[in-house]
Parts: sequence; structure tokens; C-alpha cells
Amino acid sequence: MHQIDELGEDRTLERATGPERVRATFRVYHPDLEPEKITELLEISPSVAWRCGDDAYGWRKRPGHKAPSGGWLLSSRTVIRGNNAITHIDWLLDQLIGKAGTIKELQDKGFMIDVVVGWHASSWNTTPALTPDIMRRLGKLSLPIWFDVYLFGSEEGELI
Repeated sequence: MHQIDELGEDRTLERATGPERVRATFRVYHPDLEPEKITELLEISPSVAWRCGDDAYGWRKRPGHKAPSGGWLLSSRTVIRGNNAITHIDWLLDQLIGKAGTIKELQDKGFMIDVVVGWHASSWNTTPALTPDIMRRLGKLSLPIWFDVYLFGSEEGELI
């Protein structure tokens, strides 16, 4: 069954192949990372942060698991509700406007800094894409980006 939106465009394939959940996260890692110092430097509050050796670190907070490195994460996961990866990345990059110098200083000191996009889909016929504007914005911040893709469907079940 095809569904036509208010602009007269068929969005059936987009819904059938789109993700169920998307998030974008700016990540800073270093063994000597002090979360308060990163927060002060970036003038942004993290979504989650921890020090090396902290127990129950990260998103899942599993007791008994010691953090191998300090971490400071800013994520769109609780701010952006839609599943458009570009919207999530745009929001994240908007938070980092004017922070290129600080990011470069941290990178020069050995901090691992990147952007990761979590892409959760049940279709095997799906993939995120980047726009030229997003690529330019990431480049200006010297930020690598990678996609953490989870496919939950059965490839055989998807074939017609």
C-alpha cells in the first residue's frame, strides 16, 4: 500500500527502508580526562561523562565495569525526536559553533574526538548519507564521523 503525503510524494519506500532510531554523539576520550574541565572548555554540559577508572560508566552504567578511559559525550538522543540523521548531526554541530579552536587544542594534546551516528534499522536496504554542508561543517571542526549501524531485520524476509 502506497501512502502519499501532503506534497503528493510517495513516502512508502522511505518508511520501509528508514531507521527506527537515530542519534548523533560528539565524543571526547582521554585517560586523563577530567569531565568538569572539558565542560568548562567547551562551555557545554555533557549528556554523560566519567573519569578513567570510574565504576559503572557510560550510558548503561553496568556496575563492576571500570572505565578504561575518561569520556565526555554530548548526544542528540534525548533532544531530537525524529529519525533523520542529518537533523541529529546538524543539532550536534550547532552546539559546537565557535569551538573549533578548543577542539583542535584538545586533539593536539592527544584527546580522541569524533562524531558517531547510531543507526538502528530493521531493513537491510538502508543507509545514512551525508550532505555537502554537513561534510564542510565536520571538516571545519576537524571531526571524523562514523556510523554505528545495527540492522535487525531478516534479509530473506525483506526480499519480495
